[in-house]
Amino acid sequence: MWAEERHTKIMTLLKERQRVESEELTRKFSVSRETIRRDLKILENQGLIKRTHGGALFKEPSAESPFQERKMSRVAEKRGLAQAAASLMQAGGSYFVDAGSTTSLMAEYIADLGNVSIITNSIDLALSLRNASSSVDIVLLGGVMVSEVPATFGEIALRQLRNFHADIAFISPVGIDADIGVSYYDLGEAELAGQMLEQAQVSVVIADASKCGIVSRAIVRECASIDILVTDAVDTAAFTQAGLKRVIRTNA
Repeated sequence: MWAEERHTKIMTLLKERQRVESEELTRKFSVSRETIRRDLKILENQGLIKRTHGGALFKEPSAESPFQERKMSRVAEKRGLAQAAASLMQAGGSYFVDAGSTTSLMAEYIADLGNVSIITNSIDLALSLRNASSSVDIVLLGGVMVSEVPATFGEIALRQLRNFHADIAFISPVGIDADIGVSYYDLGEAELAGQMLEQAQVSVVIADASKCGIVSRAIVRECASIDILVTDAVDTAAFTQAGLKRVIRTNA
């Protein structure tokens, strides 16, 4: 049996029972304990399981709380992150910004810069920028609106996004984990964020401490492919050890 097939069968067992013992897996697949140990380590690194002493637990993908709820939580910390992220912008530059409760707070700091171009799928950010400054060039991507998030997604948004290049892409994912990388729960959000990163010269991830170490179901990019992390997390050594190039800590 190929390793990939064994991994699929292990995941099927875990989804059915939530927990499985290593000894049972060695007997079931007629392989050594070391083989099962490697299998479980691979699945854990993919964010699919949590290893325990003698076995493994099924790990549900992290989902986002409702947008309005996120918007009202940790506001002071998010303002600090938004300000630090916006400080990376320069007048005359072009920037991608995805939709999120933290990125929407960047508007007041971007407005102070004056002549910049912002390409975004965030309706909140676009409206806030328009009200705050007449000198900011705003491109709001078209697309499908979902009921929960004030933003646009889907093929129309992706097709329009492909017409642009940016100096920096700012994204605010569900989580960032040193081993797994940057992830989103919603597949549409993940696809759009990934496209932004592909078409920008520099990639910036904005993640407060609650998002660090979190893994969700759609992996966008590994840490070694991220240029800058803006966070208020205290311990960020694992991210730089994983290859992330620079960390800006707002609580330093």
